[in-house]
Amino acid sequence: MVAPLENIGIQTAKYCNVAGLGLLIFDYFLTLEPEIRWTWNRRWNVARVLFVISRYMAFVAAAMTSYAVLATRANENCSPFGMASNAIHIISIVAAEGLLIIRTYAFWKQSKRLLAVLLVLAAICIACGVGLTNFVGGLLAVPVNPSAPPTSNCTFQAGRSSAVQYGFLAAYEILLLSLMVFKRYKDYRDYNSRLVRVVFQGGVWYLAPIIAVSVANTVMTVLVPQSYNEMLDLPQLVLHSILASRVLFSLRESDQDELDWATLQMSTFRPAQQDQRHTSFD
Repeated sequence: MVAPLENIGIQTAKYCNVAGLGLLIFDYFLTLEPEIRWTWNRRWNVARVLFVISRYMAFVAAAMTSYAVLATRANENCSPFGMASNAIHIISIVAAEGLLIIRTYAFWKQSKRLLAVLLVLAAICIACGVGLTNFVGGLLAVPVNPSAPPTSNCTFQAGRSSAVQYGFLAAYEILLLSLMVFKRYKDYRDYNSRLVRVVFQGGVWYLAPIIAVSVANTVMTVLVPQSYNEMLDLPQLVLHSILASRVLFSLRESDQDELDWATLQMSTFRPAQQDQRHTSFD
């Protein structure tokens, strides 16, 4: 007997999300040594707080999603659990975006004006994304038939309105990438500093897949059958957590390398060629 297409879609989405949890655990042990080196025993600041939230709250979100995937909850009211899980997902992704904002802020020579604009735009995107998702979801909701038998709200699938928040997220990430590219070719075109190259190239390599999965989630939520549209729910959060962690690691590593090179040049009586004033990420 062939399973209905809806059941196949839901099962496929569940497999993809459990795979996301496995990837998160694998990457954690893979990057534990850089975490110890570049974050432990360092002073607490905004970057470290965002890193901890992005890296460790992702495990909470992954555990809740995996529970929703594996548990049998046919006779439960899953709305409170779903709202809590969505809130944790949003907080984790916002923290990861915060690390990307810090990278852009550093590349723009710590421009306070740019930072203020990015933070305001981030707040607008979060408010509009969440608010419009709920509003559109209400418009698309199918009226309940009082005579119909009760149905469970624990089905592992999202409404079409989720595309709104994914769209805002993708647009904001495209803005960050555009700012990196613009600054690179406007002010740093003739600079050969290793720090500039590492920060720019790392920003592009990290932002490109994050943007790709955000766009893919937006498109899938709208175009594919609804039973499949949660396929990238947890993988998107995991990718944000993994790549945002590497943002912090690469910033601090390149920052330290730049300091070591400058010290070596000075100690051998050769002029240290500093392209711009040094930026510390500690």
